[in-house]
Amino acid sequence: MSETQTPTATSSSSSPGVGQICWLEVPVTDPSRAKEFYSSVLGWDCDPAGKPSVMTGAENAIHFFHKGESLHGAFIQMPEDGNCLIRAWDAEDPLAMSVLTTYCVDSIEDTLAKVESHGGKVHVPKTAIGGNMGYFSRFIDSEGNLQGLWAMN
Repeated sequence: MSETQTPTATSSSSSPGVGQICWLEVPVTDPSRAKEFYSSVLGWDCDPAGKPSVMTGAENAIHFFHKGESLHGAFIQMPEDGNCLIRAWDAEDPLAMSVLTTYCVDSIEDTLAKVESHGGKVHVPKTAIGGNMGYFSRFIDSEGNLQGLWAMN
C-alpha cells in the first residue's frame, strides 16, 4: 500500500461516515506469515515493508494493508512470547470472547478451505443465522486471532 492510500482526516470523498469502522489493527507475532495468510484468504493488499511504530519506536513494527477503498489497517507486530496478544477466544470457554471482526465473503466454504490451507483453523463451521439473514463462521488466523465470516448463501 502506498502512502497515498492511507486514510487521512482530509479525504472526504472516501471517508467513512460517523460511527463506521475507519481503521483495523490486527496484532501479530509474524508479519510475513500474517501478510501471506490475509492476502491469500481475504485478498488483502499488504505493504512489503514495515514502518517504525510511533508508540514504541520499534523498527518494522507497523505493516499496512488495505482491501479496495473500504478497508484500511495495519498488522501490529507484538513480542514473540505472545503475552501482549489478547486472545479473543478461549478453548475452555467458547462463550468467552472479545470484540469480533466479521468479514463479508462470497463463499464461507471456499474461504474456510483457504483458512485451513494457510495455517488457520476453523473455530465455528458455517452456521445458519436464521430469519433469512445468511450464514456465519469463525476462524482462528495464523496469529491466533479469532475472526468472523459472513455470507448470504
